[in-house]
Amino acid sequence: MEKLDLVGLHYSSSKPPNPSWMAWGSERAGALHVDGVEHVGATVSERLAKGPPRVLGIDAPFGVPTGLARALVPLVTNGSQILEHLTVAPSALLDAAWATYTTENPGALRLTDALSHGAHSITNTKPPLWRTLRALARVLWSLRDRVSLVPFDALELSPARPMVLEVLPAVTLRLLGLPYGLHHAAPEALAAAGNTAVTAERLRVVAGLAAAVSALGARVELSPHVANACAQDTSGDAIDALMALVTVFLATRGVWSPPPLTGPAATRALVEGWIVRPG
Repeated sequence: MEKLDLVGLHYSSSKPPNPSWMAWGSERAGALHVDGVEHVGATVSERLAKGPPRVLGIDAPFGVPTGLARALVPLVTNGSQILEHLTVAPSALLDAAWATYTTENPGALRLTDALSHGAHSITNTKPPLWRTLRALARVLWSLRDRVSLVPFDALELSPARPMVLEVLPAVTLRLLGLPYGLHHAAPEALAAAGNTAVTAERLRVVAGLAAAVSALGARVELSPHVANACAQDTSGDAIDALMALVTVFLATRGVWSPPPLTGPAATRALVEGWIVRPG
């Protein structure tokens, strides 16, 4: 894993045990070969600091709704300003701004969340999500001189510089026609379904992945040990990392919906970020 090409990262926590999973691979003979998937935990920053992948897809939001962004940085024009603010602002100020915004705008969505199958509002979480966002912002900020973030730095993929994308595995699963209901269900629904049903759904995902990607004119090669790791991970985070990697691969082949170039939606995307998804 010393030299990374294409990487999918499930990033979900700002403090131990840091349930972050990484899947990595490369395109060889026209197919995505998934070389591995593993839990990287709190070492994700150290791993990326050794050398950013050619394209990195992260399962975590890079931005916030424009209204909240303006509460944090009044004259904001780009999401990079929010990332920087999250790395340096005192916790008390972030708490106050976040609490005021979420109270006045319950269930607020970023434009890209609304487009990506009505994903849950990033403001509707406990504990306050800014703690996770700040942890991610610090990871991204440490790479700022070596990578381009879509859409803050670039609106398209370029081989000239490592690219970092925001992805949403649940949307990729849905668009590929793969099971995703139990994988992202509420805890009570998971408890009612039972471990056997949840494991069976993960097995259906890994079993159907190659055919689903083939329908988009691409190929993926999944080794038995990777498939088994994804199926047996009870958290479901390994599957998320795998789907983040698949999303990245499809994007490099042009199978993605790029950020809008003009109009109000483009202005919002530059501040709020953009979820890269197959399409």
